[in-house]
Amino acid sequence: MPDIAIIGEKTFLFEKLLDEAGREYAFVKPEILGSPFLPRFRMVVIPTGFANPQYSKTLPALKASRSKIAEFLEKGGVLTIYGPLVPEHEYEWLPLSLKYVGEYGNSELVPTSDHRCSCLVDAKTADCDGYLIPGEGFETALADSKGRSVLVIGKFGRGKIVATTIHEFPSVDYLRWAAEEGEPANI
Repeated sequence: MPDIAIIGEKTFLFEKLLDEAGREYAFVKPEILGSPFLPRFRMVVIPTGFANPQYSKTLPALKASRSKIAEFLEKGGVLTIYGPLVPEHEYEWLPLSLKYVGEYGNSELVPTSDHRCSCLVDAKTADCDGYLIPGEGFETALADSKGRSVLVIGKFGRGKIVATTIHEFPSVDYLRWAAEEGEPANI
C-alpha cells in the first residue's frame, strides 16, 4: 500500500523527492478521486496550481470529492495543499474554512508556533505565491514578514489539513513526518 498520493500527473521532480523520503507513493489522476478502487493512503498532496485551469484540472474533482476528503480526514489522513495560483480562492471543498489571496513574492518566514509541520521548508526565506486567511480550526505555523499566514494546520476528525502558499517542494523531513502522522484512509 502506498503511503503518499500526489494528485496530478507524474513528474520526475516529485518522483526524485519521494524516492529520497523512502515512502511508497502513487500519482492519482484528479478524475478518479473517490473511486472505490483506489488504495488507502496516509497522506495526500495537492500540488501548486490546482485551481488554475492553465495548470491543472484538479479543482472540479476536489469539489466533487468534498465528502470523500472529509471522510479521509476524519479517519486520520493528512492532506497537504499548496497554493491554487489564482487571484483569490475559497476552499469550499474542505471541511474547515480557509481563504487564499494570491500575491507572489519572496518573504522571510516567521515561526508563529512550534508545530512539527513547520519542517515543510528548511529555509528562513522562501517564495510564496500568496497568503492564507485561516478560519476556525486552523493554527498558523509560519507567517510572512507582514504577519500573514503562509503555513497553517487544522485538525478535522483524527486527520490534519496542512495548507501553504510556500512555493517550494516539501522537505524530505516533512514527507516523512506527514506519512508517519497519517493513518491509512481512502480518499
